[in-house]
Amino acid sequence: MSLFSPLDVSRVKLRRLPDLKVWTEPCAIYDIVMMSPDSLLISNWTKKSIQHVDSRTGSTLSEVSTKPRGPKRICLLGGERAAVTMSSNKVQLVHVRGGRLTLGTVLGVKADCWGVTSSGDNVVVSYNSPPWLEVMSPDGSVLHQFQDPAAAQTFKSPDFLTTSSDGFHYVADFDLDTITKLDSSLKVLQTFSDPQLKGPRGITLVGDGQLLVCSWSKCSIVHVNVNSGKMTTILGKADGIVKPKSLAFCPQQRKIFVCTGNETDSIQVYQWD
Repeated sequence: MSLFSPLDVSRVKLRRLPDLKVWTEPCAIYDIVMMSPDSLLISNWTKKSIQHVDSRTGSTLSEVSTKPRGPKRICLLGGERAAVTMSSNKVQLVHVRGGRLTLGTVLGVKADCWGVTSSGDNVVVSYNSPPWLEVMSPDGSVLHQFQDPAAAQTFKSPDFLTTSSDGFHYVADFDLDTITKLDSSLKVLQTFSDPQLKGPRGITLVGDGQLLVCSWSKCSIVHVNVNSGKMTTILGKADGIVKPKSLAFCPQQRKIFVCTGNETDSIQVYQWD
């Protein structure tokens, strides 16, 4: 049973908990994902590092430098691994063994990639100049591509990705204000849009066919039911959301973690009651 049914969303009650003070420089945190019910993985652009952080206290449990490259988007892979898109045409694999981070293989890509998600053992990456997507094997071999002369009609900035347990990919396009659903071979299945969704950035799954998306331009968090196409704003400016960049969801603790463009760039935490 999905945690967020349409009825749950219509009666949503979210209460703000104390922020996680991970890093005090503005615009430092680029992306966050849940590593476990009690910890987050963070790509820190300013420090040029990946951090494993306690999701209750914000304290750093482990950290690995990616210098001289800056880390961008991050996703979890199987076997205590993560993949991180870097600032120099690279995808960096990271091992998380016993909570300790170490750098693994570097996958070379054709251009400056942005979004990243996992599909089994494979890695899916996105580019925006021109807009296209690729599915790569663990050794960097390209298995599938979405690259079309008319791609700009579907994508312009497909920078934010996530993948469901049944193998569907969801792409948030910042410039087109859309969420697009693709199958495992990158065939476009459906595209969603709504006036509530402007400048979508971070995107995460919260249940079967249900997403949470950062609406950067609207300063809000939007729930998307991909089965019905309905979108519902669940957090906004009144809740302290300012220019949200990334978010993570913990189903065990019913918490939403949001990285915004606030001055301290702390991570905001909300409890789903």
